[in-house]
Amino acid sequence: MIIVGEGEDLEPPDSFIKRKFSGKVLNLLGDYRYLTKGYYVSLHAEENGCEVYPPVKNALDVYRAPLFIKMVRKLGFETPEFEIICEPKPEACVLLPLNPFCKNSIKLVKNSYQYLKAFRSLSMNRYPVVQVRAEKIQEVTIHLTKADKDEYSFIAEKIFRNLKIPLGKVFMLVNGEKIAPFYFTPLERSEINFDLIFEVLNHENCLFC
Repeated sequence: MIIVGEGEDLEPPDSFIKRKFSGKVLNLLGDYRYLTKGYYVSLHAEENGCEVYPPVKNALDVYRAPLFIKMVRKLGFETPEFEIICEPKPEACVLLPLNPFCKNSIKLVKNSYQYLKAFRSLSMNRYPVVQVRAEKIQEVTIHLTKADKDEYSFIAEKIFRNLKIPLGKVFMLVNGEKIAPFYFTPLERSEINFDLIFEVLNHENCLFC
C-alpha cells in the first residue's frame, strides 16, 4: 500500500505523480476535486493500473449534490427531496452549488435577504443551484471508517467501503434518530487527523481486502 499525503512519513504527491509503481494507493490529500493535487494523484494511480482510494469517478461525482444523494440512496440511506433551480425560490433552506468554479460552499438561509444573496453567490448569474428544504443541518467529518462523532461512524464506514472515499465532510438533516445525508465536501489540510487515520489503519486488518 502506497499512502500519499502531505504529512510525516507519507509519499509526497509531487514525487508520486512523477514515477511508475504497482499496488494499492491510499490518497490522503482530502480534496479530490477536478484539477486538484488529490485528483491528479488518483488519476496517476489509475493510469498505472492500480486500485486507488478514491477512484477518479467517485472522487468527481461525490462533490455534486444530486449525484451524492443518488449514491447514498443506493447505500440504503434516507435522503431529503431537492430541486435544481435556475431562478430563485426564496424559503428557509440549504443552497448548494452546481457551479464548477465554486469551492463546494454550502449556504443555510433563513430569510429572503440571505436567500437572494446566497443564490447570486452560488449561481454567479449563470449556473443552476440545488435547493434542499431544511432549517437545521448536521456536519460530520469522516476519516476512513471513523467519524468525528462516534455515533455517525456507520456513515463513514459505508462511504469508505462502498465508494472508497477516504476523507471528507458529510452534511445531513437530523430528525431524532433519523438522518438524511445530502452533501459531501473536501477537507482542508489543517482538518485532516492523521493520528485517527493511522489508528484506523492499525486496527482494521481487512480495510482494503
